[in-house]
Amino acid sequence: MKKFLLLLLISLPLLAANLQLKEGFVAAHTEMMMDSTIDPLNNHLHTDLTMQADDVTSLRGKLWVEMSLFSSDNVDRDQHMHETNEVEKYPLATYTISNVTKTDNGTYTIDGELNFYGQNRPFALQAEILLKEKSISINATSKIRVSDFGMEMPCIMFMCVRDQVDIFAKAVLIKR
Repeated sequence: MKKFLLLLLISLPLLAANLQLKEGFVAAHTEMMMDSTIDPLNNHLHTDLTMQADDVTSLRGKLWVEMSLFSSDNVDRDQHMHETNEVEKYPLATYTISNVTKTDNGTYTIDGELNFYGQNRPFALQAEILLKEKSISINATSKIRVSDFGMEMPCIMFMCVRDQVDIFAKAVLIKR
């Protein structure tokens, strides 16, 4: 019996299925007086995720984006934001999932660590996760204060871009 339990425990990681990204993006929103539509979008989300059977709470892995691929409706502002984010020095923002828990209202909290601007910080997302026969869809939101990562938002005269950035991410994954 002990051998059977040991074999079962050792083989559990083998039951995890790799999830292939079908589509995904990360959108951000912040504000500045006189310019309330600072909404960069990055349609180039990358993932390396696994999940055991149909257990959403077993979701683990990484998601990342290239910071230089965020763009909005203002190319000049985008260039300034890329300079502020020092995208040549810190080309990626990476999120590593460590835990997924179901909340009382049927949504999920995805806990993990965000690597942004060269800093690692604990980070939580609130998510709606829909599981279908062959796919899983994740719609997640959160907020960050860029100053928590050691970055200062740009200012023009006395007007500065808001320190808080609202994040929305979507990933549609296929179970392999």
